[in-house]
Amino acid sequence: MVDPDFRTLIEMSKNSGDMTQIEPAMLRNFLDETSMSSQGKKIDIREIKDYKIKLKERTLKARSYSDGKSKSALVYYHGGGFLFGNIETYDNFCRFLAKESGIMIISIEYRLAPENKFPDAFNDAYDSFHYIAQNMNKFGIEGKIGVGGDSAGANLSAALCLKSRDMKAEMPAVQILFYPSLAPDNFSRSFMEYGNDYVITGKMIRYFGALYSHDMKDFIDPYFSPLVADDLSGLPPAIIISNEYDPLRDPEESYVKKLRQAGVSALGIRGIGMIHGSATDFELSHGARTLVKMVARVIADYL
Repeated sequence: MVDPDFRTLIEMSKNSGDMTQIEPAMLRNFLDETSMSSQGKKIDIREIKDYKIKLKERTLKARSYSDGKSKSALVYYHGGGFLFGNIETYDNFCRFLAKESGIMIISIEYRLAPENKFPDAFNDAYDSFHYIAQNMNKFGIEGKIGVGGDSAGANLSAALCLKSRDMKAEMPAVQILFYPSLAPDNFSRSFMEYGNDYVITGKMIRYFGALYSHDMKDFIDPYFSPLVADDLSGLPPAIIISNEYDPLRDPEESYVKKLRQAGVSALGIRGIGMIHGSATDFELSHGARTLVKMVARVIADYL
């Protein structure tokens, strides 16, 4: 049974019409405004700092959240189908994650589709992570650095781990993946059963993928679809959170199995009663709040 706390959200989404018919920039504004308005009272955090990460030919915004004694950090990439989301829409979630984990959270604002297609967001994720790793003193980091994200941001986190291994670059100490988008899918059981009535639809997933990609060749690139990678060995430990009523659930749980088969430590957690986007709905659902707390308090074991 779906968590009763999501019933109103599900009904609202059913009555919202076909969002794929909305011009992308307008849809982005609408979804960002909805995200901002749904945030509750700001969670108190001991220290928040804003940064500008200067990379080749672009500058990315970043914001760090510190509330504990840990000197380790988790670099976090927001969700939003590669189309929407930013530091502000994820502000309260990152505050919550920092408070519950005791770990510094560094939120990154990467370039969005369709103005910036693959591999722009992926390059932003990879380059920003390694910029932070190479400038730890600037961010007050003295311990380990992990990577995390939700949905599209979790895709970027998984993909940057793959490229870090391939390039023999510094590897994140852990990858925390909340319901990652990992591969094209039209036929899994979860996609067919939950692709219509649980807020995010199969049509929306295909729409977001089309906005981010140039053509079908992108979908078979492991940096676009980490699940299609032939070799997952040598990657950092992973915590992968799937949701029972999420069309993306089955590929996520297949990724857990594939990581384990490659000798990578992978912890799979299925959120019973949860839907896609549940982590950032922690203010709406007690179950989602509890799940995020549980994950947050495990992060320190890896960092």
